[in-house]
Amino acid sequence: MYTSGTTNGWHVRKLLEKFVKNGRGNFAVSFALLTVPMLGAAGAATDYAMMSRQQTALQDTADATALAVMKELGVSNLSDAEIQSLAENYVRSNLMLEDPENKADVTTSVTADGSSVAVGIAYTWEPLIIQYVYEAALPIRVKATAAKAGREAVCVIALDNSAHDTLALTGKSSITADGCAVYSNSSSPRGMSAITGSTVSGSSIYSGGGFDGASGAFTPTPVVDSPELADPLGDRHNPAIGGCIETNLDISSGSVSLNPGTYCGGMTIEGNAEVTFKAGDYVIKDGPFVISGNATVKGNNVGFFFSGNAAVMDFGVSTQVDLGGRKTGPMTGMLFFEDRNAPLNRDFVIRSKDAERFEGTVYLPRGRLVVDKASRIGQRSKWTAIIANQIDIRQGPEIKINSDYSGSDIPVPQGIASTGARLIY
Repeated sequence: MYTSGTTNGWHVRKLLEKFVKNGRGNFAVSFALLTVPMLGAAGAATDYAMMSRQQTALQDTADATALAVMKELGVSNLSDAEIQSLAENYVRSNLMLEDPENKADVTTSVTADGSSVAVGIAYTWEPLIIQYVYEAALPIRVKATAAKAGREAVCVIALDNSAHDTLALTGKSSITADGCAVYSNSSSPRGMSAITGSTVSGSSIYSGGGFDGASGAFTPTPVVDSPELADPLGDRHNPAIGGCIETNLDISSGSVSLNPGTYCGGMTIEGNAEVTFKAGDYVIKDGPFVISGNATVKGNNVGFFFSGNAAVMDFGVSTQVDLGGRKTGPMTGMLFFEDRNAPLNRDFVIRSKDAERFEGTVYLPRGRLVVDKASRIGQRSKWTAIIANQIDIRQGPEIKINSDYSGSDIPVPQGIASTGARLIY
């Protein structure tokens, strides 16, 4: 432990003076007089190079931590203690130093209106000599301040706050969230997982507990121990349910156009049927919405509401789906909407090889979204949002979550779209 650069420097000078006086002009003394400053210069140079590298690593970590905390403040109300804990966890998970055993102290400060957060890191290291001539070398201090640039867009949310694998990917599957965040509410140490070559990427990734996955499975590294994120659509009311316009509808061939309304007993589209949904709200009541065979479905300005215990969806492997969500009415911004009074964790399954236009919100507040096989979802959508109690991506699907909200004529529900945080100095 070093006490004062000035005091220690005085002792070093005194020792050198004593050494010189005892030397009597000897050649060895002369050589020593040359060697000591050379060694000191070499030690100082080594210290300076190490200090520069560590200062850069610290500043990068402080910048990233300030942004992560500010983004979290954009989606959650945090206490001072939660902010401090979040910052410390982020620094501990992301700081790459040459001597990780030394201590990094983290401080945080948030403005009264929550518009900016400052993060400071003080790193105590063990230099050879530089502290005698440069007192600021010990500890190394850096600071970063991030300001709110609107609430961060959050486009994938797994709501279950306790289960293992609330958000889970296996078998080389992927979720790519372009310009928006991915969030798992689960407080489980394995609340979020990406294994067997699967990947998750987004502007930010948050887990209420921990995460499981190989190095590189998550980009960026998830922010752990994040506070639970409230359902941004929790106050959205169920749409009205009218009388049945069809019961146990089954279409197996031909080109058919369907009108909005209530479809009792569910709806099956199979074979080589091609179905176009006209604009409006479709209520799937007391039965499943099944697309199978080589069927093709498409529709613009459409929303599907699932009512009753048996109302789920199951889209087969060879099907093609091209759908854009509602632009007006109680289903505005929605593509699929599960009754919030439904049984917990029913499976809503998508295996479609081509669902590249899936524009709007997939909202399953009680259900489990299961995407399986070599599905491709969302690649041609301007934007997509997925909010489900659990999300299970299996065996190779590619899910693309775009966030071109201004480029779409489908309104984005409040609580999803926003603009994040920025660094200020």
